[in-house]
Amino acid sequence: MFTLDASKNDTSIALDALRAIAAQMVCIGHGISFFMPQLRNSRFPLPQNVGVLLFFVLSGFLISHMLFTRSRDPNYGFLQFLIERVARIYSGLVPCLLVIAAVDAVTVHLTGDSAISSSHGTSVFLANLLMIESYRGPLNDLSWLQWPIFGSASPLWTLVIEWHIYLFVGAVFFIGARPRTAALLVAVALVFGQIPLHYLFGALQDDGVGQSLFVLWLGGAYAYLAASGGYLQNRMLGALIAVAALVAYIASTHAFLEYRPRGYPLLVIFVLAIVMATQGQRMITSPTAIKVIRFFAGYSFTLYLIHHTLMYLAFLLWKDAGWTVFIPAVIVSNVLAAIVAAFTEKRHKSLARHLLQFAVPSRDDLRARLAGAHAGSHAKASE
Repeated sequence: MFTLDASKNDTSIALDALRAIAAQMVCIGHGISFFMPQLRNSRFPLPQNVGVLLFFVLSGFLISHMLFTRSRDPNYGFLQFLIERVARIYSGLVPCLLVIAAVDAVTVHLTGDSAISSSHGTSVFLANLLMIESYRGPLNDLSWLQWPIFGSASPLWTLVIEWHIYLFVGAVFFIGARPRTAALLVAVALVFGQIPLHYLFGALQDDGVGQSLFVLWLGGAYAYLAASGGYLQNRMLGALIAVAALVAYIASTHAFLEYRPRGYPLLVIFVLAIVMATQGQRMITSPTAIKVIRFFAGYSFTLYLIHHTLMYLAFLLWKDAGWTVFIPAVIVSNVLAAIVAAFTEKRHKSLARHLLQFAVPSRDDLRARLAGAHAGSHAKASE
């Protein structure tokens, strides 16, 4: 049977490794764009765009796994799913927005850059916090839905798409899995389905950036469904397919054309082949290797959110420094992201537990609350 139990096979650690690699690809790719632009003339796909695409495949795979496995518990519904997603995303987003605001303030003070100062302010901050910036959908004509990305944090445009996909897919899934909640979830699906449905065929902008990202996400979900039967378990064949898919993707995808959907199936096949190669048994048994992979994966979300802001400041201060700023910028981005994530992103599971205890108390918690309320009312009656 298919499983992500790390004690039984290598799939979980392999997916973590892909997540960490994707984050580094985005970070290094943006570093190249800022400090080594001559390397962008290569015919090979830009790493930052490929990293984004990998994130969407992985997200579709892992969210599908979560929905299908967690929903086996009859007490698990959309509310629990929502709380877990809120804890996962906002544990990283809120502190990163604050870091971005602070670094942008330094950037404006040192350089006088007007491009980011015009997209600051409380209203823009709240719009980004509520995930309504860079809206694409049938309500484009509504001015209150048109908000810029906050400051220099350009990678936030993909997070908005991910967030709306989470809630739309979650609502649709639980309409089928928990029909008694369908009336409320239809409303959720209508509200949060607008952006995902735009990204079935649409893009972020006219040059095709972001085209059909929801299709790619659904490809990741399909990869999970294909793997979940437990039949795709062959280490050698999986490894060969993964290498072939990767080589074919690099050979067929040129720079600036990464968001052409015709290349998406190769990325889905690549991830599915990695799962196929790692499902059968455990080979990565070194505690050190596992710890290193988990460490880099553990701050990948924070790195994705803040690296561009740090590099933008370095670019404005040292535009033509090349390698001498590129390497330190990548290192500083990783170090700061690891420090911030240690107190935020890496504690999202603990935050989720606290939120679940508050929003969905267990029977014992309910009894304790009722007992406390009864004791309080009794004490007041005695006064």
